Amino acid sequence: MKWQPGIIFRSKEEFKDAVTTYAVHTGVGLKLTKNDKSRVRFKCKEGCNWEIYAAPVKNQDTWEVRTIIDKHTCSREFNNRLLSAKWLGKRIESKVRENPNIQLKQIVAKTKEKWVVGISKDKAYRAKMHANTLLEGSVGEQYNMLNLYCAEILKSNPDSSVFLKFTWPPEFFNESLTPSRVIVPRFQRLYMCFTSCRESFKVCRPIIGLDGCFLKGQYGGQLLTAIGRDPNDQMLPIAYAVVEVENKDSWSWFLSCLARDINHPNITYISDQQKVRLNFFI
Repeated sequence: MKWQPGIIFRSKEEFKDAVTTYAVHTGVGLKLTKNDKSRVRFKCKEGCNWEIYAAPVKNQDTWEVRTIIDKHTCSREFNNRLLSAKWLGKRIESKVRENPNIQLKQIVAKTKEKWVVGISKDKAYRAKMHANTLLEGSVGEQYNMLNLYCAEILKSNPDSSVFLKFTWPPEFFNESLTPSRVIVPRFQRLYMCFTSCRESFKVCRPIIGLDGCFLKGQYGGQLLTAIGRDPNDQMLPIAYAVVEVENKDSWSWFLSCLARDINHPNITYISDQQKVRLNFFI
Protein backbone atom coordinates (compact mmCIF):
# COMPACT_ATOMS: atom_id res chain seq x y z
CA MET A 1 0.00 0.00 0.00
CA LYS A 2 1.33 3.44 -0.99
CA TRP A 3 -0.24 5.84 1.50
CA GLN A 4 -1.10 9.41 0.56
CA PRO A 5 -3.68 11.99 1.68
CA GLY A 6 -7.02 11.82 -0.08
CA ILE A 7 -7.38 8.03 -0.31
CA ILE A 8 -11.08 7.16 0.10
CA PHE A 9 -12.45 4.10 1.91
CA ARG A 10 -16.05 2.95 1.93
CA SER A 11 -16.19 2.58 5.72
CA LYS A 12 -14.15 2.90 8.87
CA GLU A 13 -13.81 -0.87 9.09
CA GLU A 14 -12.38 -1.00 5.58
CA PHE A 15 -9.78 1.63 6.49
CA LYS A 16 -8.79 -0.23 9.67
CA ASP A 17 -8.53 -3.49 7.72
CA ALA A 18 -6.25 -1.83 5.15
CA VAL A 19 -3.95 -0.46 7.86
CA THR A 20 -3.85 -3.88 9.57
CA THR A 21 -2.93 -5.55 6.27
CA TYR A 22 -0.17 -2.99 5.75
CA ALA A 23 1.16 -3.54 9.28
CA VAL A 24 1.19 -7.35 8.94
CA HIS A 25 2.87 -7.39 5.53
CA THR A 26 5.54 -4.85 6.49
CA GLY A 27 6.02 -6.17 10.03
CA VAL A 28 5.73 -2.78 11.74
CA GLY A 29 4.33 -2.42 15.24
CA LEU A 30 1.37 -0.08 14.74
CA LYS A 31 -1.18 0.67 17.43
CA LEU A 32 -4.63 2.25 17.38
CA THR A 33 -4.53 5.50 19.38
CA LYS A 34 -7.89 7.07 18.40
CA ASN A 35 -11.07 5.27 17.39
CA ASP A 36 -14.44 7.00 17.52
CA LYS A 37 -17.21 8.20 15.19
CA SER A 38 -15.23 11.16 13.88
CA ARG A 39 -11.63 9.98 13.67
CA VAL A 40 -9.27 7.02 13.52
CA ARG A 41 -5.55 7.38 14.14
CA PHE A 42 -2.74 4.81 13.98
CA LYS A 43 0.77 5.42 15.23
CA CYS A 44 3.91 3.36 15.16
CA LYS A 45 5.74 2.30 18.32
CA GLU A 46 7.64 4.80 20.44
CA GLY A 47 10.63 6.28 18.67
CA CYS A 48 9.10 6.04 15.17
CA ASN A 49 7.29 9.01 13.60
CA TRP A 50 5.00 7.01 11.26
CA GLU A 51 1.37 8.10 11.64
CA ILE A 52 -1.92 7.97 9.72
CA TYR A 53 -5.16 9.78 10.42
CA ALA A 54 -8.57 9.35 8.74
CA ALA A 55 -11.96 11.00 9.20
CA PRO A 56 -15.40 10.67 7.60
CA VAL A 57 -16.23 12.76 4.53
CA LYS A 58 -18.96 15.30 5.24
CA ASN A 59 -22.44 14.23 4.05
CA GLN A 60 -21.04 10.94 2.73
CA ASP A 61 -20.68 7.38 4.03
CA THR A 62 -16.97 7.27 3.23
CA TRP A 63 -13.73 7.85 5.11
CA GLU A 64 -10.73 9.81 3.82
CA VAL A 65 -7.06 9.75 4.78
CA ARG A 66 -6.31 13.27 6.03
CA THR A 67 -2.78 13.00 7.41
CA ILE A 68 0.04 10.55 6.68
CA ILE A 69 3.69 10.52 7.80
CA ASP A 70 4.95 7.59 5.75
CA LYS A 71 8.45 7.08 7.09
CA HIS A 72 9.58 4.32 9.44
CA THR A 73 12.66 4.40 11.63
CA CYS A 74 11.82 1.18 13.51
CA SER A 75 12.73 -2.47 13.04
CA ARG A 76 10.47 -5.38 12.10
CA GLU A 77 8.40 -7.04 14.84
CA PHE A 78 7.68 -10.76 15.06
CA ASN A 79 4.60 -10.44 17.32
CA ASN A 80 2.19 -8.07 15.62
CA ARG A 81 -0.62 -6.90 17.90
CA LEU A 82 -2.85 -5.76 15.01
CA LEU A 83 -3.08 -9.28 13.57
CA SER A 84 -6.45 -10.29 14.98
CA ALA A 85 -8.30 -13.60 14.66
CA LYS A 86 -10.95 -11.89 12.53
CA TRP A 87 -8.35 -10.54 10.08
CA LEU A 88 -6.57 -13.89 9.88
CA GLY A 89 -9.85 -15.78 9.46
CA LYS A 90 -10.59 -13.86 6.26
CA ARG A 91 -7.16 -14.75 4.85
CA ILE A 92 -7.36 -18.48 5.59
CA GLU A 93 -10.95 -18.88 4.40
CA SER A 94 -9.86 -20.64 1.19
CA LYS A 95 -7.55 -22.97 3.15
CA VAL A 96 -10.37 -23.97 5.50
CA ARG A 97 -12.68 -24.51 2.52
CA GLU A 98 -10.15 -26.86 0.91
CA ASN A 99 -9.35 -28.64 4.17
CA PRO A 100 -12.04 -28.26 6.89
CA ASN A 101 -9.92 -30.44 9.22
CA ILE A 102 -6.83 -28.26 9.00
CA GLN A 103 -4.85 -28.43 12.24
CA LEU A 104 -4.09 -25.42 14.40
CA LYS A 105 -0.35 -26.00 14.18
CA GLN A 106 -0.63 -25.80 10.39
CA ILE A 107 -2.35 -22.39 10.67
CA VAL A 108 0.40 -21.21 13.04
CA ALA A 109 3.09 -22.46 10.64
CA LYS A 110 1.48 -20.92 7.55
CA THR A 111 1.09 -17.56 9.31
CA LYS A 112 4.73 -17.60 10.33
CA GLU A 113 5.86 -18.62 6.83
CA LYS A 114 3.76 -16.09 4.89
CA TRP A 115 3.83 -13.01 7.11
CA VAL A 116 6.72 -13.77 9.50
CA VAL A 117 4.37 -13.27 12.43
CA GLY A 118 3.96 -15.55 15.43
CA ILE A 119 0.50 -16.36 16.79
CA SER A 120 -0.77 -18.61 19.57
CA LYS A 121 -2.89 -21.72 19.07
CA ASP A 122 -5.76 -19.93 20.76
CA LYS A 123 -5.71 -17.19 18.11
CA ALA A 124 -5.39 -19.83 15.38
CA TYR A 125 -8.49 -21.58 16.78
CA ARG A 126 -10.50 -18.34 16.82
CA ALA A 127 -9.34 -17.56 13.28
CA LYS A 128 -10.48 -20.98 12.10
CA MET A 129 -13.87 -20.49 13.78
CA HIS A 130 -14.25 -17.12 12.05
CA ALA A 131 -13.35 -18.71 8.70
CA ASN A 132 -16.01 -21.38 9.29
CA THR A 133 -18.53 -18.62 10.06
CA LEU A 134 -17.73 -16.92 6.76
CA LEU A 135 -18.15 -20.21 4.90
CA GLU A 136 -21.17 -21.69 6.66
CA GLY A 137 -22.79 -18.73 8.41
CA SER A 138 -23.13 -17.91 12.08
CA VAL A 139 -24.29 -20.72 14.37
CA GLY A 140 -26.45 -18.28 16.32
CA GLU A 141 -28.19 -17.13 13.13
CA GLN A 142 -28.86 -20.75 12.20
CA TYR A 143 -30.56 -21.33 15.56
CA ASN A 144 -32.84 -18.38 14.72
CA MET A 145 -33.94 -20.23 11.59
CA LEU A 146 -35.06 -23.41 13.37
CA ASN A 147 -38.75 -22.52 12.97
CA LEU A 148 -38.33 -22.30 9.19
CA TYR A 149 -36.31 -25.53 9.19
CA CYS A 150 -39.02 -27.42 11.09
CA ALA A 151 -41.70 -26.04 8.77
CA GLU A 152 -39.71 -27.21 5.74
CA ILE A 153 -39.28 -30.68 7.26
CA LEU A 154 -43.05 -31.00 7.76
CA LYS A 155 -43.68 -29.71 4.24
CA SER A 156 -41.32 -32.20 2.57
CA ASN A 157 -42.11 -35.10 4.96
CA PRO A 158 -45.86 -35.05 5.75
CA ASP A 159 -47.03 -36.76 8.97
CA SER A 160 -43.56 -36.56 10.50
CA SER A 161 -43.19 -35.55 14.15
CA VAL A 162 -41.27 -32.36 14.84
CA PHE A 163 -41.39 -30.74 18.29
CA LEU A 164 -39.46 -27.55 18.97
CA LYS A 165 -39.29 -26.21 22.52
CA PHE A 166 -38.10 -22.77 23.66
CA THR A 167 -37.48 -21.05 26.98
CA TRP A 168 -37.88 -17.36 27.80
CA PRO A 169 -35.51 -15.14 29.83
CA PRO A 170 -36.70 -14.25 33.38
CA GLU A 171 -37.34 -10.60 32.47
CA PHE A 172 -40.03 -11.74 30.00
CA PHE A 173 -42.28 -12.69 32.94
CA ASN A 174 -41.53 -9.57 35.00
CA GLU A 175 -44.07 -6.93 33.97
CA SER A 176 -42.52 -4.23 36.17
CA LEU A 177 -39.09 -4.58 34.56
CA THR A 178 -38.33 -2.56 31.45
CA PRO A 179 -36.05 -4.70 29.28
CA SER A 180 -32.85 -3.10 28.01
CA ARG A 181 -32.76 -5.33 24.94
CA VAL A 182 -35.10 -7.17 22.60
CA ILE A 183 -36.34 -10.28 24.38
CA VAL A 184 -36.20 -13.37 22.18
CA PRO A 185 -36.88 -17.01 23.08
CA ARG A 186 -33.97 -19.35 23.63
CA PHE A 187 -33.67 -22.80 22.09
CA GLN A 188 -34.10 -25.67 24.54
CA ARG A 189 -35.05 -28.91 22.78
CA LEU A 190 -35.81 -30.36 19.36
CA TYR A 191 -37.35 -33.76 18.58
CA MET A 192 -37.67 -35.35 15.13
CA CYS A 193 -39.15 -38.60 13.88
CA PHE A 194 -39.60 -38.99 10.14
CA THR A 195 -42.63 -40.81 8.76
CA SER A 196 -40.54 -43.29 6.76
CA CYS A 197 -38.52 -44.25 9.85
CA ARG A 198 -41.64 -44.69 11.97
CA GLU A 199 -43.36 -46.85 9.35
CA SER A 200 -40.22 -48.92 8.73
CA PHE A 201 -39.98 -49.81 12.41
CA LYS A 202 -43.33 -51.63 12.20
CA VAL A 203 -41.64 -54.53 10.37
CA CYS A 204 -38.63 -54.57 12.69
CA ARG A 205 -38.00 -56.38 15.94
CA PRO A 206 -39.65 -54.70 18.95
CA ILE A 207 -36.24 -53.66 20.32
CA ILE A 208 -34.96 -50.09 20.55
CA GLY A 209 -31.48 -49.00 21.55
CA LEU A 210 -31.12 -45.71 23.38
CA ASP A 211 -28.01 -43.62 23.71
CA GLY A 212 -26.79 -40.05 23.99
CA CYS A 213 -23.62 -38.16 23.17
CA PHE A 214 -22.17 -34.69 23.60
CA LEU A 215 -22.39 -32.17 20.78
CA LYS A 216 -19.05 -30.51 20.19
CA GLY A 217 -19.59 -26.93 19.20
CA GLN A 218 -20.04 -23.39 20.38
CA TYR A 219 -23.36 -24.02 22.13
CA GLY A 220 -22.91 -27.64 23.23
CA GLY A 221 -25.91 -29.77 24.13
CA GLN A 222 -26.73 -33.47 23.98
CA LEU A 223 -27.91 -35.68 21.12
CA LEU A 224 -30.36 -38.42 22.18
CA THR A 225 -31.09 -41.21 19.70
CA ALA A 226 -33.41 -44.20 19.32
CA ILE A 227 -32.14 -46.96 17.01
CA GLY A 228 -33.87 -50.13 15.80
CA ARG A 229 -32.76 -53.24 13.88
CA ASP A 230 -34.34 -54.06 10.53
CA PRO A 231 -34.86 -57.64 9.14
CA ASN A 232 -31.38 -57.48 7.55
CA ASP A 233 -29.80 -56.79 10.95
CA GLN A 234 -28.97 -53.24 9.87
CA MET A 235 -29.38 -50.21 12.11
CA LEU A 236 -32.54 -48.17 11.57
CA PRO A 237 -32.64 -44.64 13.01
CA ILE A 238 -36.11 -44.09 14.45
CA ALA A 239 -35.94 -40.71 16.17
CA TYR A 240 -33.48 -38.25 17.64
CA ALA A 241 -33.56 -35.20 19.85
CA VAL A 242 -31.21 -32.34 20.67
CA VAL A 243 -31.56 -31.31 24.31
CA GLU A 244 -29.79 -28.91 26.65
CA VAL A 245 -28.48 -31.61 29.02
CA GLU A 246 -28.80 -35.34 29.56
CA ASN A 247 -30.92 -35.84 32.67
CA LYS A 248 -34.15 -37.48 33.81
CA ASP A 249 -36.34 -34.64 32.55
CA SER A 250 -34.85 -34.57 29.03
CA TRP A 251 -34.91 -38.36 28.69
CA SER A 252 -38.53 -38.50 29.91
CA TRP A 253 -39.50 -35.86 27.34
CA PHE A 254 -37.69 -37.72 24.55
CA LEU A 255 -39.18 -41.11 25.46
CA SER A 256 -42.68 -39.64 25.80
CA CYS A 257 -42.45 -38.23 22.29
CA LEU A 258 -41.05 -41.55 21.02
CA ALA A 259 -43.84 -43.57 22.69
CA ARG A 260 -46.46 -41.30 21.12
CA ASP A 261 -44.98 -41.98 17.68
CA ILE A 262 -44.46 -45.75 17.99
CA ASN A 263 -47.69 -46.52 19.87
CA HIS A 264 -46.59 -50.08 20.65
CA PRO A 265 -47.22 -51.55 24.13
CA ASN A 266 -44.49 -54.22 24.06
CA ILE A 267 -41.12 -52.70 23.34
CA THR A 268 -37.77 -53.72 24.82
CA TYR A 269 -35.42 -50.80 25.42
CA ILE A 270 -31.67 -51.29 25.63
CA SER A 271 -29.49 -48.63 27.20
CA ASP A 272 -26.03 -48.39 28.77
CA GLN A 273 -27.48 -46.68 31.86
CA GLN A 274 -28.69 -48.20 35.12
CA LYS A 275 -32.02 -50.04 35.36
CA VAL A 276 -34.96 -47.63 35.43
CA ARG A 277 -38.68 -48.01 35.31
CA LEU A 278 -40.07 -46.71 32.02
CA ASN A 279 -43.56 -45.60 33.03
CA PHE A 280 -44.14 -43.11 30.24
CA PHE A 281 -46.72 -45.40 28.60
CA ILE A 282 -49.09 -44.90 31.54
